[in-house]
Amino acid sequence: MMLRVLLIVIAALGALFVLSLVVYFLNLDMKLAAAMIPVMNKIYDRGRAKRGKKAAEKKDGSV
Repeated sequence: MMLRVLLIVIAALGALFVLSLVVYFLNLDMKLAAAMIPVMNKIYDRGRAKRGKKAAEKKDGSV
């Protein structure tokens, strides 16, 4: 029973290691980051618009 658990743990760690090598060699992390740039820009621009609106309201004194 203990040997079976140990083999499962070793297999899981081996699979994670191989997966990390695949991600590294194919540069998948940077490809994902590049694909996320448009989404992140939309989120950032929405936040910047909200910050600008709050600053304008505070400047007018209508808050």
